[in-house]
Amino acid sequence: MRIDREKLDRVINLVSRLIRSHGGGIELTGVTEEGTVSVRFTGMCTGCELKPITAVTAIRPALMEVDGVTDVQVAGVCLSAELKTKLAQGQDSAMPQDHIIRIVRDTLRNYHETSFV
Repeated sequence: MRIDREKLDRVINLVSRLIRSHGGGIELTGVTEEGTVSVRFTGMCTGCELKPITAVTAIRPALMEVDGVTDVQVAGVCLSAELKTKLAQGQDSAMPQDHIIRIVRDTLRNYHETSFV
């Protein structure tokens, strides 16, 4: 399945706006044929020691909501294979990612409903 680049850009812009309150953002650096999306932090987020938490709780779950995305890589953040497996299986319920997923789904649903007007 191919990634809908328009939806991907929309989600990246949404996540970037959400983390802008911290003086930073994210930008797309690449997309592979296999569905791996690569992004990097911008602004104040580049030097933040909490980048891994932001990547796991906000960026990764948001981008995984886009059809065709199979993996997310964030420059400067290394997630173990074990953590990726747990996240994919929904085993780490301590992660507060439900809120970001709800925001992304609502945004994509609203986008879909208004894109035909």
